[in-house]
Amino acid sequence: MLAGCVPTSGSAPLPSATLAGGEIVVAGPRGYCIDPVTLSRGTSRSFAVLASCNILSGGEEGIFVEPMMVTITVGPRLQSPAIPAPEALAAEAGQPFVSGSARDGLTTALLAGGGGEVLDDGDPRYWRGAFVENGHLIGLALYAPEGSRLVGRDGAEMLSRVHRQIMRLSPELASASSAAAPS
Repeated sequence: MLAGCVPTSGSAPLPSATLAGGEIVVAGPRGYCIDPVTLSRGTSRSFAVLASCNILSGGEEGIFVEPMMVTITVGPRLQSPAIPAPEALAAEAGQPFVSGSARDGLTTALLAGGGGEVLDDGDPRYWRGAFVENGHLIGLALYAPEGSRLVGRDGAEMLSRVHRQIMRLSPELASASSAAAPS
């Protein structure tokens, strides 16, 4: 289903990737990998695409998992980045807000349109998410095929799984105030 929308370059999919100078480690749940073709490690912004390892490898590796694509955008490190409200995520994307939540440090929003513009045969609805790790605002967007269960509540859960994976793998950085405190 996603074969036409996720590049298969012949480069092996990556189980994880470091972004933001090593301050953020991105990876997906079991069966999902980073597409090396999409990886961008900029000084002010980094980007990666997460998709099925099986699809990315042209069927050469990975287990069968629900087809989907998650984009991960890591902004520059800021002193006190704010996590936007669900409605703000929809407004920023210029799409009608359907539903969303803010819990456990992750904001999610289901948007009514725009998903079909990213994926061939993609559902018009798609999820966006945002959270902060190591001073970086991280934006997520989940796109799935038309009618996929990931366009419903399962999409919010998938973003939560990606969020937890990034939080678990990223190094714990000492803040400037704790680094200066005497031991």
